[in-house]
Amino acid sequence: MKGITFAVAFILTAILVIAGIMLYPNILGKAATTNNDFVFELFLGPFVVLLFFAWVGEKVVLKVWKRKE
Repeated sequence: MKGITFAVAFILTAILVIAGIMLYPNILGKAATTNNDFVFELFLGPFVVLLFFAWVGEKVVLKVWKRKE
């Protein structure tokens, strides 16, 4: 896995979590301030999913790139 793939997944997850807290402050905002475990799960779940899709996408792009050469 390339470092850029990991970095993009991390940044997208951070944006997703921050946007979710800003859009739904009554639900996610309260949980983020009072329960640290929920924040960890809120970040870790989407991060793993995005990282998986980024990894698969990276593999597909590399295979397509090699075929064109």
